[in-house]
Amino acid sequence: MTRVTRPAAVAAALASAALAAPSTARADLTELKWATEGYLRTRTMLLTNLAPQDRFTSTYPPAPDNDQTVVVPDIRQTSYIVSRFRLMPSLSYGKVAKLNFQLDGFDDVVWGDNNGVSAAPLFATDTSNQPLFGGEPGASINLKRAWMEFAVPVGLMRVGRMPSHWGMGLLANGGGTANLDPTTPVGEPPRKALDHFTSEDFGDKHFGSTADRILFITKPLAIYRTAKKIPKVDSNFILGYAFGKLSEAPLLPYEPFERKFRPFGQQGFLSRGGSDDVNEHVFLAVYNNPDFERVAYTDELRVGTYIVMRTAREGSTFPSDLDPTAGCGTFEGAPVPCVDTGSRVGIFDVWWRARVGPYFTEGEAYQILGSTFGGIPFPSRNVKKKASINAGVARVGYLTKAADGILELGHASGDDNLSDERFTQRPMHPDFNVGLILFEETLRELSARTYGIPFFSEQNPNGASSFFSNGGVINANYVNLRGRLRPDQLGAGSSALATGGKDGKLGLRSLIKGFELTGGLLVAFVDKLAVDGVAMFYEGAANDQGQTGGAKHLGTEVDLGVRTNFGGHMRFSLETGYLRFGKALKSRLTNADSSFTLQSSIAFVW
Repeated sequence: MTRVTRPAAVAAALASAALAAPSTARADLTELKWATEGYLRTRTMLLTNLAPQDRFTSTYPPAPDNDQTVVVPDIRQTSYIVSRFRLMPSLSYGKVAKLNFQLDGFDDVVWGDNNGVSAAPLFATDTSNQPLFGGEPGASINLKRAWMEFAVPVGLMRVGRMPSHWGMGLLANGGGTANLDPTTPVGEPPRKALDHFTSEDFGDKHFGSTADRILFITKPLAIYRTAKKIPKVDSNFILGYAFGKLSEAPLLPYEPFERKFRPFGQQGFLSRGGSDDVNEHVFLAVYNNPDFERVAYTDELRVGTYIVMRTAREGSTFPSDLDPTAGCGTFEGAPVPCVDTGSRVGIFDVWWRARVGPYFTEGEAYQILGSTFGGIPFPSRNVKKKASINAGVARVGYLTKAADGILELGHASGDDNLSDERFTQRPMHPDFNVGLILFEETLRELSARTYGIPFFSEQNPNGASSFFSNGGVINANYVNLRGRLRPDQLGAGSSALATGGKDGKLGLRSLIKGFELTGGLLVAFVDKLAVDGVAMFYEGAANDQGQTGGAKHLGTEVDLGVRTNFGGHMRFSLETGYLRFGKALKSRLTNADSSFTLQSSIAFVW
């Protein structure tokens, strides 16, 4: 069943059809064909010591003047049940064009009436749509994405609001947009999509990168071979370019009301010119061969680069406050006049994935460079900053039918002073899951408290939310050792595991068929301790305010899980984890030494 995974994977199937078979059979054009993929998942959660620090109060300026006090609790135990329904239909017109949708229902909604639908909880007769990570209740169903694909004589076009996924998903992560890989050869066992609905080992995907884009993908060698009438036309080398619109008329919360006024029927907010537009240009080149097959069917070789350029003539989020005769701080040791010089940012990403027989390796690394005037309004709004952010993950593994062993090393650069001109901290994408507790829960909550509460304002009611990790790896270096065991594949010839026993009784292999046991050991350290500004962890004599005494150990986490498929489309998992706080984490979470979680998940996937 055809679904979209990422540019390289789609091109391998659809662009190949456009280039290798330009004349489509008439029979393919006489019928529209529907296909769907999707899932309904439900997860139960029990977690201890999410935020074991002394309870305190703060003020919340967006609230009424007489009621601005908010309580920040000491969270010792939390439990809940959460669900999501995702439907991804497609409508195909032969091999010429296809329309794709993504609809999310009850999108990570917490079970029950949590928004006062009923006057009293005891007598609740209906449910609400409160999202897991807070915020306002959402719609029960939401059309998240819709995009079209169509073949052109030299490649494939894609236009619309679409998922953006590249490589391992450290930078651009679709958040789970497919079940099966559409490039699987006919007659071969189906392969999982790279941007699969479910996470690789533990937890769920919650977010997803979405882009408004026009994307073109081509196979230059296939075009050349076709022109030269070379018998083997298809090629694994792919080039692509995309133009994206990040913002046409940005809503600037600190500007006067007139700048934010957008009455129905009038387009004045669009007619201010293109100076405040934020545009994106994406270039990709990839060798994509999922059918490498040097030793086994599972062999693959993929390597490529993904380059993003973002530009804006005006970068300031508070342009009405600019006075060209005044100064706006310093940059690289020189005074900066209050003149908007715009924003220019480049992102350079490389990715590889290779397997030959049981030997496997995969990795992704990116570097973000550039400068902006006012584009990072922190700690004040009109300052010039430069970015130098890097992150990467590398894996090596030994994979067999019965067991897998994987060693993963990861890095996300930190910043010793977020307030200075050099900006070096940004979390990995939150849908790249590492473990169950430390990054997914503990640092997600701590980063929201650190960068949210001190910066609450009427203009930014969530605080400096761009600094939240949302569950992604942030300011850390880690080692993650994982193993998987499929017991039904052990000792295939053993009578003890036979599918049938004496007297017609089922053998052990039948009882454990489809089960997979997973274990993980995660050890993580702070990348950079802060020397000034607002941060989670600081240098200096150890105390309960985040000064670690130079210690960088965040914690050691052990995760265990068991999962199985049954009933054709049903998937069940039971996951547990134990996190022992390191000295750095203990400097902030002073009222406990560890955290424990027990989670279960049931899903219907097709």
